[in-house]
Amino acid sequence: MNIDYRYLRPEKAKALKKWYDDPVEVRENPTLWQGSNATVLPLRRGFGLLFGKGGVVDENGEYVPLSSIPGRVEGSYPVENAEYRDEKVVYCGYLVNHWGHFLIEGVTRLWYFLENDQTIDKYVFFLDENEEREIKGNYRLFLELLKIWDRLEIINKPTRYREVIVPELGIHMRQAYTPKLLRVFDAVADNVVPQSDWDTPKKIYFSRSQFKKGQPFEFGFDSLDNFYEKNGYTILYPEKVPLDRMIHYIRNAKIVASLSGSLPHNMLFGKNGQTVEIVERLVISDDNQTDVNRMRDLNVIYIDANIPVYPIDFVGPFIMGCTPELERFAKDRGYQLPDEKYLTKKHYKRCFVNYMKAYADLYRYNWYQDSWYGPFADSLYEGFRAGHAFFGDYLDGKKPFRWHHYFELHYFKQFVKRILRIGQ
Repeated sequence: MNIDYRYLRPEKAKALKKWYDDPVEVRENPTLWQGSNATVLPLRRGFGLLFGKGGVVDENGEYVPLSSIPGRVEGSYPVENAEYRDEKVVYCGYLVNHWGHFLIEGVTRLWYFLENDQTIDKYVFFLDENEEREIKGNYRLFLELLKIWDRLEIINKPTRYREVIVPELGIHMRQAYTPKLLRVFDAVADNVVPQSDWDTPKKIYFSRSQFKKGQPFEFGFDSLDNFYEKNGYTILYPEKVPLDRMIHYIRNAKIVASLSGSLPHNMLFGKNGQTVEIVERLVISDDNQTDVNRMRDLNVIYIDANIPVYPIDFVGPFIMGCTPELERFAKDRGYQLPDEKYLTKKHYKRCFVNYMKAYADLYRYNWYQDSWYGPFADSLYEGFRAGHAFFGDYLDGKKPFRWHHYFELHYFKQFVKRILRIGQ
């Protein structure tokens, strides 16, 4: 594994390097829990957790810690009259309806499926309590390619089984992982049957510019599409590409470029030692991705193409553009910069105005702060300085950026001062 930090802001690079330098345990033989008359609890939302309570309780009603996803899904709740099944099952966990979490948490117990235990009747996932959800799209295709679909049971009510096996998670974020998990993603990839009309571009870029849920909060992303397309990359919109074809693209590419977040988690389907360019959206990096990169022994180039303004959560808003870091990356590769229309003050002003509208919509006038931001204060300040280089006149009140600002006393004073200076 080789990590290239040259195109990150210095404090951010320092924080990321620490993650990679921290020791991670490789567990060749992950743990199992096995018990009789155990109950699988569907998800009950809330309780200060990312998702909620759920998992497995034993025949005495005690929670099985191995069934949790720490900080996300853990803990039990009172249950009466759970339905009983005279079956031996493997607990697979919460079938989360988010692709990134699905890859790094939702399916990471499935390494046990490849142990070929012939005594197992079913493999059990749970949903939210009483949730009715059709498993479709790439979620279903993943499970079909693994050839486990016909052996699944997906529950939304507390269900007690004659015998339950709880496999350990395949990834414990930045702490441990089992190589057995990679066999799951390799099995899915090996079962892909390429079609005659599938091309095999050597450079691909995973874009979010057409991701509808993100569009109200993501600005300037089309400039990155333009940059990569001009430099010979095939632009892919993962939400529009069936999983089997996406795996085909990944495994045949010499370079995979991707916006940070869930998109590069798809490198779990890749080959060991591939080259990945991760275009950063936030002032800090995605710690889950360090596990993916380590497990696949990837060669990773990080590029700061984000223009921060305020602290934000993972929803955004975001502004992306031609930063000094992206310019250095382009120069070193002999790449062309984005088209001129993406480099103008008019373009950046439009991004900034949209950003400020979205920020007010998401946070009103609060300064967003989460507990995990604390250790990254240097990166936050560094990011603000970088954003100030683009938008300082607006942030400092030297220039109005909304039409109604022209009626504010502050900007009227600014105008009068400029006139008086010109007359001197």
